Amino acid sequence: MDELFKGVADPVRRQMLELLLKQPLNVNQINEHFGDISRQAVSKHLNILEACAWIKIYQAGRERYGYLNKAAFYAMREWLQAYLDQDRASLDNDHGVFLEHSTYKKGDPLTYPVMLQAMLSKDKDFDTLFYIAVKTTGIFCRPFCPANPRPDNVIFYLNREEALRNNYRACKRCTP
Repeated sequence: MDELFKGVADPVRRQMLELLLKQPLNVNQINEHFGDISRQAVSKHLNILEACAWIKIYQAGRERYGYLNKAAFYAMREWLQAYLDQDRASLDNDHGVFLEHSTYKKGDPLTYPVMLQAMLSKDKDFDTLFYIAVKTTGIFCRPFCPANPRPDNVIFYLNREEALRNNYRACKRCTP
């Protein structure tokens, strides 16, 4: 996987992949699209793409044609699929946190990672299931509170009475 990322790390190589998406091209045809870099640099980028398995080179006489290696794209898609399959509802917020609801079913004990992700994603589905106490401010909030405490400054409580017993006061923004 590291090799695949190395191959697409450079914008010139990504442009080359876009060109090859349309049709296989020989080195001269690819070079025509990059007037600001030398032919040797184009060849070097093509060699890197080939070494990283993004493209294959077909030798036809003196001409070398580059074409896309479908297997590399499938490998990248397979790696990304785990992230893309996450709960799409968590993409509706501006926090960009993936929260897979299959890891938590209502009634299951809450784990620290589930509570942390619910806090970061401001998930309203977890309202009243737990509360977030912020050590640095002395307040406690609901999981969807607009406050953004640092994760290392929070303690999770399963009920508001427990937070009150530990001398935390209710947030005035989310009124837990």
